[in-house]
Parts: sequence; structure tokens; C-alpha cells
Amino acid sequence: MQTNTLEWNDYRVLLAIHRTGGLAPAARSLGVNHATVFRQVNAMEARLGARLFDRHRSGYGLTAIGEVALTAAEAMETQVLAAERRMAGGDLNLTGTIRVTAPDDMVQRLLLPIFADFRERYQKIELEVIVENRFLNLSRREADVALRPTVAAPEAMTGINIGDLATTLYAAPALADRVEAGEALDGLPWVGWEEGAETLRFGGFYRNRKLNPRFAYRSNSLLAQVAAAEAGFGIALLPCFTGDTSRQLRRLEAPDPAYATHLWILTHPDLKRAARIKAFIDFMAAALRRKRALLAGG
Repeated sequence: MQTNTLEWNDYRVLLAIHRTGGLAPAARSLGVNHATVFRQVNAMEARLGARLFDRHRSGYGLTAIGEVALTAAEAMETQVLAAERRMAGGDLNLTGTIRVTAPDDMVQRLLLPIFADFRERYQKIELEVIVENRFLNLSRREADVALRPTVAAPEAMTGINIGDLATTLYAAPALADRVEAGEALDGLPWVGWEEGAETLRFGGFYRNRKLNPRFAYRSNSLLAQVAAAEAGFGIALLPCFTGDTSRQLRRLEAPDPAYATHLWILTHPDLKRAARIKAFIDFMAAALRRKRALLAGG
């Protein structure tokens, strides 16, 4: 018998398929296997007596009825996540898990020792670190706390501005010697972001310097770019906290304030009063403020 109803878990599956485009990636995001999602979609459509998805070679697309269900699912998700944040925000215990996200270079070259010190003091709090160069959605609880280079806190987030985060040019000694000997930067090899992505972090640097760099190595990972520069692939535009702490790199010039950003510790306002979140943010802020000279390229 058709019940013509969906449960919250059904809506979660629908959201996951819509956002990832297919059963397999949706299953991964939900932490289940492909067959489970396949069976659940069939069961949902059987109960409704209508198709929610059109199956294409490129993935799953919503039908008109699926679009109606999506609107309901998004509204329900907003309410559920808000309730979860408020409940988490009222937690007065220094126990539990904190999901922290930060870029790869920051985790590897700056944060790991501070994380270790935090765990030494708060041994009942578990850190789950999501190394991710894109901004995760804190409203959806993709993370509880984000450490990010950004000029200002994103809308609907709250946080602490640690201070300036400077960048400048670095190279391995052999290339640095050539720059100091007067060779033009355009004629030397460079390390940089994958094509078209430079503006995401250092917008306008090459254009404003009238440079047309010849890239020998590109990567979507800043940590990989640091390693490539250390290996001598080319000149790299790097945060000073990575370049100045590398034994294999030399700074080529002083940081240009026009390309500085800020280091922020961010969370959702609903979570900031949770004891473990507050303890973590306060601890990280104090530790990072002691490194402000390094972060600012001093």
C-alpha cells in the first residue's frame, strides 16, 4: 500500500544525491554503501508512486516531483541543523569531538604543534581535522571551527581575527641566486595554482606586476607547491609562515601589503558558547597571536 510519505532519512538521501549527482558519491557522503542508497531510492519512489529522479549517463537529475521534495528537504535540513547547533552550543562539558577545517599548508606547517598542545591540556576532547582548501559550510555542520585566510568573516559566521597573513616570493637557492644576479622573473620557471585558480588566493598578483610567468609546476594544493619550490621547480608565491620556516627556500623580496589577508578562527554563532568550542578557539587564538610576527612576514 502506498503511504505517499517520506521520512527525514529519505530526504537526507535525496539531498545527498542532488548535491553529489549520483548514487555512489551520495553513498560515500552518507557513510553507507551504493546498494543501500539504490534500495532506498526505489523504496521512496514506490511509496510515492512517482519518480523522484531521472537517470542519465551523467548522473541523477530531479524530476518535477523531485524538485518539490527537494524544497521540503532543504527546509527540513535548515531546521534540523539549527536545532543541532543550538543543542551543541548548550553543551557545558569539556568532552566530545571538534571538527576543525583548515588548508593543507596551514595544518602541516603551522597548526599541528598547537593541536598537540591543545590535546595535551584537554585530553577528553577529540580533534577531527578536515584538511580542505575550499570553505566548508559551518551552517551545515560540515565543520565546527574553521581556520582560514580571508579578509573578513563570512556572513552568518563569528570569529577572531588573529591578524595579517603575508605572502611573498620564494625560491630554492639556485634560482634565488639567479634572481639576485639580475635575471628577469618572467624568464625563470614558476610554481603556481592549477590554471585559472590563482585569483582565489592571490588575485591580481601576476597581472599587477605585469608578469607572464612560465609555470613549470601547477597544483591545487599549496603544500604541494611549497614542496615543488623546495625541490627547485620554480619561484612560488607563498604565505610567509611556510616560506620563512623552510630550510630549502629563500625569500626574494619583502611582502607587499596589497596582497596580505587575515587569519581568522571561525565558528557558527550557535556553537560559540559550547564549552569545548570556546576552549579550543581561545587556546588557538592565544597560541596563534604569539606567532603574529611570523604570520605577518616580520
